[in-house]
Amino acid sequence: MSNAKEPPRQKMIGMMYLVLTCLLALNVTKEVLQGFVTINESIETTNSNFTSNTQNMMKAFEVAIKKGKNEAKPYYVKAKEVTQLSQKTFDYITTLKQNIQQYTEGVKGADTMKLARIEKLDDYDKPTYLLIGPDETKPADTKYSAKELRKNITTLTTELNKMIDEMHYKKGTVLPDADYLILKEKIKLFTPHDNFRDKDGKAIGWELKNFYNMPLAGVITNLSKMQSDIRNIESEMVTTFAGAAGKLNIIFNEMEACIVPVSNYVQSGSPFTANVFLTASSSDFKEDNLQFILGDMDTSTGKISEEAIILPMDKGTGKINLPTSTAGHKEIKGWVRLKGPDGFYKYYEYKNDYVVANAAVAVSPDKMNVFYIGVDNPLTVSSAGVAPTDLIVNVSGCGATIANSGNGKYITKASSTGTCIVTVMAKTANGIKQQGPPQFFRVKRFPNPPLKVSGKSTYGNLEMKLADAKNMNTLGVDNAGFDFVAQFKMEKFSMCTVIGGTASAPIYCNGNQLTNEAKEALKKLKVGSKVYFEDIKVIAPDGPRDFSDIKVVVK
Repeated sequence: MSNAKEPPRQKMIGMMYLVLTCLLALNVTKEVLQGFVTINESIETTNSNFTSNTQNMMKAFEVAIKKGKNEAKPYYVKAKEVTQLSQKTFDYITTLKQNIQQYTEGVKGADTMKLARIEKLDDYDKPTYLLIGPDETKPADTKYSAKELRKNITTLTTELNKMIDEMHYKKGTVLPDADYLILKEKIKLFTPHDNFRDKDGKAIGWELKNFYNMPLAGVITNLSKMQSDIRNIESEMVTTFAGAAGKLNIIFNEMEACIVPVSNYVQSGSPFTANVFLTASSSDFKEDNLQFILGDMDTSTGKISEEAIILPMDKGTGKINLPTSTAGHKEIKGWVRLKGPDGFYKYYEYKNDYVVANAAVAVSPDKMNVFYIGVDNPLTVSSAGVAPTDLIVNVSGCGATIANSGNGKYITKASSTGTCIVTVMAKTANGIKQQGPPQFFRVKRFPNPPLKVSGKSTYGNLEMKLADAKNMNTLGVDNAGFDFVAQFKMEKFSMCTVIGGTASAPIYCNGNQLTNEAKEALKKLKVGSKVYFEDIKVIAPDGPRDFSDIKVVVK
């Protein structure tokens, strides 16, 4: 087995891609082809994440060099060379995908097309002809052919192999044996080869294995997967070079199972709930590279305030042990200080609330078991033997506030997701006393409502008669069906049409009304045409949101 470990997301995408590829051997349905669209979008998102990670590591290189870490310079030069080589091959595949899409779809002029907008996802012939040629026994060696793609990938892997071979023992750019072998294995797995056989056991080449008799949806997804492999190798090499340059490279070798109860106080008849998870730490964690601070500090200078303390640490875990004397709401906060990959400290703030209490109290939401952001959440609070006017109710977490509406009724508002803590105290003859354990409420964003196209609700696709489609004039939000008073308002969107396989330029509309230009475009629709509403921006109770695209098919 290979030592080149893949991130979990990359493994998941690879497994889904393998399943869909196997389904191509069957009489595939439109749903299977649509599955390739979904996988392709996930791969493209992964590619963006790899790019972002690589850029961040390159910035860390530059910061280290500016601060006098000259030993990082030779590795930075090699890392930059890796990104340039990778980008060249990545860009070539992007251009190849554009050519295949335009050739198969018969659409010229546009630089890019969303795979979801492609009509001929099940076309086998044109992609095969463009990439393989008319005779599968002699794959074509033409511009934008599979053979030319193979040459580009082989050139990349050859250059990368040559680079790490030279670095392996060279003074100034030495690569540890373990890192060198992992990189060699990753590059080997991506290098094209002809070790394939068809279902009859006949030997076939790399070109036929990847592109022969494959529908357009599979071809584009396959190319996106190759781009993902390039970004993965690029990220791995840059990260390895950074580690080899003398930067901190922590190995997590201490594992422990932990359980964190939502509450240690459970009333009879209530469930005990907790989160169980596996933590990873390192025996390399010492006070010189990791500290847990309880209290405040200046992260710009690294100076700890006089009131703050450095917590004792055991196996990479900070230990808090605070005495309690009076009931009530408590808050703790502090910082975790970790020496980062560039040799400099990074700071992570933590905060937590807890309540010291031991009495009976009832707190119940009036509508649901969650609070929603940006709206009034009604709440009823009562405590046995205590008049509603003698209750003092507080809420903490998620930027939440609470207002007394009288007679035990309250309105809460929250501004961020997470968990709110509601605490209840009572005015008694002996002073203010805590009433029962704190109550925990999940805070969520309102779910997206359906959109309304000229009065018709939908979450995605609509079929519409020609006459109705030509008279579309609004794109709004269906606010009906909510128990809460929550209004979503359409801010803006774009519309384009696809008539006879030709896509129009997007027309941008503000508010929920179609512009005159959009209405004129609709008058040209025919049976079989499609209308796409994209770039949909809606003002929700908790702020602006992006909504999914809508496709209207004219029947």
